[in-house]
Amino acid sequence: MKAKTGLSRLFGEIAYQLDQRILSHVFKGQKRLYGFTVVNIPDKIIEVSTHPLTGKADEGYRLYLTQRYADLMERLHQLGYKATLHPLFTEIIINTYGILKARPSEYSSQEIDFKNPGFLKRLIMTTAPRKLQTDLVAMLACLCSMAQKDKRPLLLW
Repeated sequence: MKAKTGLSRLFGEIAYQLDQRILSHVFKGQKRLYGFTVVNIPDKIIEVSTHPLTGKADEGYRLYLTQRYADLMERLHQLGYKATLHPLFTEIIINTYGILKARPSEYSSQEIDFKNPGFLKRLIMTTAPRKLQTDLVAMLACLCSMAQKDKRPLLLW
């Protein structure tokens, strides 16, 4: 299978969507997440909780963000997410497979399939290299859980 073609881009899309969901959850009030990655969340918590001019830390806000991150990581860990593996794995998957170039047409069978966790899991199990399947399925489970918890669509466009 060639990377960055056809349905394999969904692997990158799942990884990207999960990353964005995690960042949006931890930094809920943050308007722009440019330069934020799941890999650098601890550093970004320090950065956004420190006043840019005085250098004074807002310890309450820092604790709040740290707790949101820890609580989410614990919840995702129960679904197979490993904080020491999956943030870097996500970057590799996105760089290898890319993400969807365009949103599928509204109400198309493709859009319906792309929002269907069963379809996505079958795609992973039948198309992804065997050594990636377990981690991709874990990431899909995390994405599904977050979508269910925040009552938003599986894939946010």
